[in-house]
Amino acid sequence: MTCVAPIRPLQWATCFCSNSASNFFDKIISTWQDAQVKKQLEQQVSQFKNKIIEQQDTIYKLQNKLQALSKFQAENKSIKTNVIPADIIGYDASNFRKSITINAGSKHGVKPNDIVVSNNALVGKVATVSGRSSVIQLITDPASRIPGRILQTREQVIVEGNATGFCHLKYVPRWAKLKKGDEIVSSDIGGFYPPSLPIATVIENEITGGALFQTVKVLPKVDISKIESVLIITN
Repeated sequence: MTCVAPIRPLQWATCFCSNSASNFFDKIISTWQDAQVKKQLEQQVSQFKNKIIEQQDTIYKLQNKLQALSKFQAENKSIKTNVIPADIIGYDASNFRKSITINAGSKHGVKPNDIVVSNNALVGKVATVSGRSSVIQLITDPASRIPGRILQTREQVIVEGNATGFCHLKYVPRWAKLKKGDEIVSSDIGGFYPPSLPIATVIENEITGGALFQTVKVLPKVDISKIESVLIITN
């Protein structure tokens, strides 16, 4: 006959405390491991979401380029020239309305004085060219002077930049029947710009005293702060 010695109260209490402590630390470790796994999963989900957004942005840019190129070719069939698409990769540090930098240069066929458009409207012209990039002088640059024509009245004008979101028209006769909403297009006088490219819209005009010319403020067709890509019209 075998007798089982009873567990003394002190031994039982010690054993119970030891088991309880072990279970407590096991739970802490398990909870910590679960938290680490959850954190890793959340990081992976975040990475996947970022990749999807990046891919969607790339698709959006490519679609915009294709649409812009197709639109330009459809609306300018008479212009016998090559068109080079490019992305904007930089702005003038002193004033982003003076110039932009694009990721196309001489290796892509870009040359100084090539015309630059976006959404079939004039953006500016190529100022300087390197192998794989170019600097574009914008129509809003104060040094920019573009021969234009008022679409509705047919007056010949000069579109002048002023480093803001607007431009001004020079040499608009005081008797010209100009009004808000009139359109300004490029003129081929001088043979530098192709004709009829949209440039800007008249937003206000004023005749001061006995001045020979009106003071005219126009809003460019292209919002430089919003465009991501352009088309270069090579000569």
